[in-house]
Amino acid sequence: MIQSTSRFLLLASGVTLLASIAVAQVARRPGGSIDDAAAAQRPGGPGKGGQGGAEATRAFLGLGAAPDKVAAGRGAPVYAQNCAACHGPDARGGIGPNLLYSNQVLGDDHGEKLVSFLHGGRPEKGMPAFASLGDATLKDVTEWLHLQVENYANRGTYQNTNNVMMGDAKKGASYFRANCASCHSVTGDLKGVAVRYRPLELQKEMIFPSREDHPTRMLNARITSPTGSTEGRLKVLDDFTVAVVDKDGLTHAFSRGPNVKVEIHDPLQWHRAFAFRLKDRDMTDLVTYLGTLK
Repeated sequence: MIQSTSRFLLLASGVTLLASIAVAQVARRPGGSIDDAAAAQRPGGPGKGGQGGAEATRAFLGLGAAPDKVAAGRGAPVYAQNCAACHGPDARGGIGPNLLYSNQVLGDDHGEKLVSFLHGGRPEKGMPAFASLGDATLKDVTEWLHLQVENYANRGTYQNTNNVMMGDAKKGASYFRANCASCHSVTGDLKGVAVRYRPLELQKEMIFPSREDHPTRMLNARITSPTGSTEGRLKVLDDFTVAVVDKDGLTHAFSRGPNVKVEIHDPLQWHRAFAFRLKDRDMTDLVTYLGTLK
């Protein structure tokens, strides 16, 4: 527990420090001059010859052993089939917790702790046991989880060859009208968006919008049972229980069964799918266009 807690604190503080350094560097540059492509080619950077930077960052953040990428590749479809519904496709949380900050994950290196944990699960909290998958498969899943932590925290392994403000604003405007204008307005919710967000922040919020502090973005559900229908913000959903909080703040819980139907509405579903179909060129054009809305 001490080891995993320390690793969590190092991860959180390290990411914050690196983010602060990055913001300070961006602030010293002229607007729109962020050049990640050039940075990727610098000695020790994330481009050729940059692996030393990745190792140094891993040591600084206390991330532990490097994940086995081959095993992680085998574990990816297993995670998607068995875990993504609760913990999200990228392990960053859904109706279940974010696993990138989990003590169970951060306290493990190569499955020596996680495999036995996954064997038994946490039935009392709605997490089933996965012993039937076998130790080797479970170990592959743990390597995939560690790789997600690595990709999230270790900027030494990240390479972005696009300058996010070097797209074609006219093409971005056309893309916006064709794909985004049915929900968003440049004179409404996006008015002045370029003042509220830096280019990289704007890109992130566009692809992975946060639910935090946005009640209208929370998961909602309609539960239909023999006694009637109930709607509200989704609070719990597992193999045994479903619960929602209605508009008056009251919690309604139901035991899962064949007579209980659950319909989930995710206000961010379009954006979640958008992140996987958006092409790099379109993303750069779109961010460049949104960057003109001051």
